[in-house]
Amino acid sequence: MPIYEYQCQACGQVFSHFWRSIKAADEQSAPVCPQCESADTQRLVSQVTVLGSLGGLTPEEKKAENAYYEKLASITPKEQIEKFRAAKKKEKGS
Repeated sequence: MPIYEYQCQACGQVFSHFWRSIKAADEQSAPVCPQCESADTQRLVSQVTVLGSLGGLTPEEKKAENAYYEKLASITPKEQIEKFRAAKKKEKGS
């Protein structure tokens, strides 16, 4: 049961369409655009994701994941910011 991406030639909208079978996708006409209802749509070649060694992330995905978690770790928690503000307020009040 494939899901194909299409692009409307009239408005440029990119959308996905679920087909019951590959045969149905090949035999039936392309779906109409959900935005402008134009029948002038074209199937796109989509990028697929393949897990490395059938069960893990590729090196690029692992690198992106590590960068994401490093960014999260660098963000100061709200509680810590509130402590800084309270301490600063206390200094000004003294």
